[in-house]
Amino acid sequence: MDVTIGDRVSGRTAVLVGRSEELTLFTRLLRGELDRNVLLLHGPGGIGKTQLLRAWSAAATAAGRPTRWIDARSIEPRPEAIAAALVDIAPATVVFLDGFERIAAGARELRDDVVPRLPGDALVVIAGRDRPDAGWFAGGWAHVSFAMELAALETGTAVELLGAHGVPPAPAREITRWAAGSPLALVLAAGAWQRHGHITPEPRLVATLVRLTTAVRWGTTHFDALATCAIARRTTLDLLADTLEPKADAAAAHAWLAGLPFVDQVGDAVTLHDAVREPMREHLLGARPARERELRRRVTDHLYRLGTLGDRSVLTDLAHLLRNPVLRWTYCWDGSSRYHADRLRAGDTEVLGEGLIARGYPQWWAASEPYHRLAPRNVVVARNDTGTPVGYAVWITPGSAPLEVLAGDEFGRDCLSFADRVCASTDVVIWRDSIDLSDEEGLALAMLNIAVALRADVANPRHAIVPLFQHNQRLHQFCLAAGGKVVPELDRTVDGRPLCAYWIDYGAGGLRSHQRDQVYRELGLPPALNIEDVRAALESFSVAVSLAEHPLAVGIGVEQRAESVRETLRAGIAGAFGQSPKEEELRRVLWLRYVEAGSTSGATARALSMSKATYFRRLNEGLRRLTEHLVAQSS
Repeated sequence: MDVTIGDRVSGRTAVLVGRSEELTLFTRLLRGELDRNVLLLHGPGGIGKTQLLRAWSAAATAAGRPTRWIDARSIEPRPEAIAAALVDIAPATVVFLDGFERIAAGARELRDDVVPRLPGDALVVIAGRDRPDAGWFAGGWAHVSFAMELAALETGTAVELLGAHGVPPAPAREITRWAAGSPLALVLAAGAWQRHGHITPEPRLVATLVRLTTAVRWGTTHFDALATCAIARRTTLDLLADTLEPKADAAAAHAWLAGLPFVDQVGDAVTLHDAVREPMREHLLGARPARERELRRRVTDHLYRLGTLGDRSVLTDLAHLLRNPVLRWTYCWDGSSRYHADRLRAGDTEVLGEGLIARGYPQWWAASEPYHRLAPRNVVVARNDTGTPVGYAVWITPGSAPLEVLAGDEFGRDCLSFADRVCASTDVVIWRDSIDLSDEEGLALAMLNIAVALRADVANPRHAIVPLFQHNQRLHQFCLAAGGKVVPELDRTVDGRPLCAYWIDYGAGGLRSHQRDQVYRELGLPPALNIEDVRAALESFSVAVSLAEHPLAVGIGVEQRAESVRETLRAGIAGAFGQSPKEEELRRVLWLRYVEAGSTSGATARALSMSKATYFRRLNEGLRRLTEHLVAQSS
């Protein structure tokens, strides 16, 4: 196809400066001259790996080869997620896996289970920061794999790159003296030169370059878009549409972000380069903290809405917004370069059992082992980058309790009994075991926590029961920070060590609302109301004890706090609707159903001469309108 002016403007036809040897080698791979199927590219952040992969991808397409692009930031660090990204690979396809350091702990499964199933003429290119582990060159892999380190640009090539970006030779030579051959630093410096005609290096190079290169003015759409990209883990067009001001062009802002030299595009999302994110966030926090708080609130609200539509991955995205390291730790993939969560595999039980017994927990293991043997679905294993099991979690919910195992597990039965008696809900997840044998700073344990939250058959738990030994200080800190309470009746002494259990009630909106509210607290805002909160308050209208614990409650003592919620609801129902017949109908539905004692849905529908379908439509619309009214009143 002929090159268009648009292609030239966007830079899609630009020559990759200083990488001719790498391009030549890849051409030889495409032709089959090197007889290799796996190319392992590695080098530090900002060295130009992604740009080289894009050039290779263009070369593969020009050679008539199908391609598949996978960015590790778009998949969870779990073997099944990695395998799913590599399904249905056609013959002769060139697969590009970028950002591999984010899922490096899955290297063994990728090597042992996924790549071997690909067609024999496929070519897999894996790019990451770290040198590939020895497993890629052991046994038969030595005949298949090839490693390449991407080095810094030499001075002459760096000057050439700067020249391609419009920097004259003299300042280009000055820049190369401190840019250390980093393509990212060079491109940022070129942008700064184009804007200001000069650039002086400072100790915090990247922060300075970001500030000079962007040069966006406060109060503009570009400022908010860049700030959102620094705040959110992933920035989609929909997120921008919810975050920017109503009249802003979100599509144009998203395209502008994608065109910045330090922004990567991952599917339909853009992300700041790792070397830029923290300096940018610090610069933003220092310059406009109030605006940062407002944008973080909007990002939080957007993610929360996604969660209500069934996207469970927002648990990780919401955790990313937290500044409290205790709460953030539990639901982030921060350890994904060293550990990954996996299902139970042959041999794991023996390794985990030996490790736990060697640490002095034979009694605890005796009670846990049957879950591994008889209920593997309820077990999640953490593995290190060699595939060795370094921890495990066992989860139980009222709907998935393995009765055969529980018959011999008194502690598990007691946890379920407590949940049944106190929680009065099936939206309960019991972390029967959370065992970290890695001798690290809790990264494997955090990996297990988020894996359980994503895999358990309760999508948005209202309650969590977390047993732990007294020495597990980090998990103690999390439980306390999340509002957990110790359950004395579950106290035990196991293997000569005290064991306790925390009960965490995340509130009517479940874990998802709890995370959102934690972000709100950090922002200095009251917990946000949602339709589940309002529905729960209305359904408990006559139950003082429940109302007294509701977020709307104020005052001292159960009765006073409960009555404060009732008065808020009464006033809300009175003020949320207008005077038209339909508005009055919405008001009457809520009042008759919830405020008048003993009224059921059927009785309310009959009293209003409505069909059940109409009644439930009015009820849901009324709840939504009441929630919006109460939120507006509290802001």
